[in-house]
Amino acid sequence: MGAEQNLSVHTAWADAENRHDLSRHREFLHDDIEVHLAGREPFVGFDAYMAMMEENYSALDAFHTVSEDQFATDDRVVCRWLSTGIHSGELNGMPATGKRIEFAGVSLWEFDHGKARRGWVFPDVAALISQLM
Repeated sequence: MGAEQNLSVHTAWADAENRHDLSRHREFLHDDIEVHLAGREPFVGFDAYMAMMEENYSALDAFHTVSEDQFATDDRVVCRWLSTGIHSGELNGMPATGKRIEFAGVSLWEFDHGKARRGWVFPDVAALISQLM
């Protein structure tokens, strides 16, 4: 698979997540997806990924991510993004504050046969925490 297809898959995947629609995620992710999220234990497997996203949706009303910059190779997609939402539920052990938050980050996704197999996600945790204090 090529860079253009990987970008297309990544864009469709991000669009679905922004609609909070996880119904097509088997098209985007391998069953053994592995996500390394800065500051947390890795999420391994499709079900773990889905649970992570449901956790995000329940903790952050109106959770939305804008891809500000992205590029791809034949087996990687790198994205610089900005996420927003309203802290309406527990997030990483922190009770809801009702505050609107905005935080940036970078992610790197390894693609294999048109689907993400492994990812490394680096949100600006310091910015997030400072907004919730």
